[in-house]
Parts: sequence; structure tokens; C-alpha cells
Amino acid sequence: MIKCIGIVLIIAFFFSAGVYLSLRLKNRYEFLSLFREFLSSLKTNIRYNGGEIFELIERSMPLAIVEYFKSENYSGMDIYWDRCIKNIPKNAALKREDISLIAEFGKTLGTTDIEGQLNHIELYKELISSNINNSIEEIKQKSKLYKMLGLFSGIAAALLLI
Repeated sequence: MIKCIGIVLIIAFFFSAGVYLSLRLKNRYEFLSLFREFLSSLKTNIRYNGGEIFELIERSMPLAIVEYFKSENYSGMDIYWDRCIKNIPKNAALKREDISLIAEFGKTLGTTDIEGQLNHIELYKELISSNINNSIEEIKQKSKLYKMLGLFSGIAAALLLI
């Protein structure tokens, strides 16, 4: 009886690991989609509302990610944005290229005129959209694979213990 419970637990553990990896792919997609939504909102706020860049950023944040991009230090855009980047949670499962793209976006934000800012935002919106498309492809290719790999690894480990 204990052996059967152990086997079930081993299979469940490996399957859970596969589900976790699959969820990380979806978390990346969701975060990048929210960031693209933020870029659209920021572009609208810059064009029509005006104001200080820090206020515009915080006003443009979707509620789901506002906590990651809040900062109390407004001494400079580069320092502010670096602190925001450090607040992005690990469970967002962003790749290095995603983080570097988001970091590069903030370094030059607020340094040009309004048209320059709008063009800058549009450029990064396209780059983020490309990363979103890549994440969709990864979800299609790897999501089921991770789950099945976890399940079959658990079964294989259980068979080895029998």
C-alpha cells in the first residue's frame, strides 16, 4: 500500500513539474501582453494628456503590473526604470532578451520631444509584439511537451522503483 502511494506521489511530482514549466510559458506571454498594453496606454497619455514622464508611466500601467513598476525614487529616468526592472517577479518567466528589451526601452524614454517619444514607443511595441509571437509559438510547441515529459518521467521513475 505504501509503495503504491509512493509511486503515485512520484508520478504526481514529475507531472507537477511539467505543469509548472508549462505555466511559466504562459506567464511570459501574459506579462509581455500587459507590457504591450502599457506601451499603448503610455503612447495615448503622452499624446493627449502631457505631464511629467513619471506620472504618465504610472497612470498608463495596467493594474496587473503596476506594483512591479512603482518606485519612490524619481531622481532620474534611468535610475527609476532600473528599479522598476528589478521589481519584475521571477514568476513572470521573462527571458534575458525580454528583460533587456524592457530595460532599453526605459533608458531613452523621456529624452526626446513628443514625436520622438511616440516613435520610440511604437518601435518597442513592435519589438515586444515580436517577442509575444515567439512566446505564442513556444506555448504551442512546448506546453503539452512539458506536461507529457513530466508525466512520462514520473512513470519511468516509478517503474525503476518497482
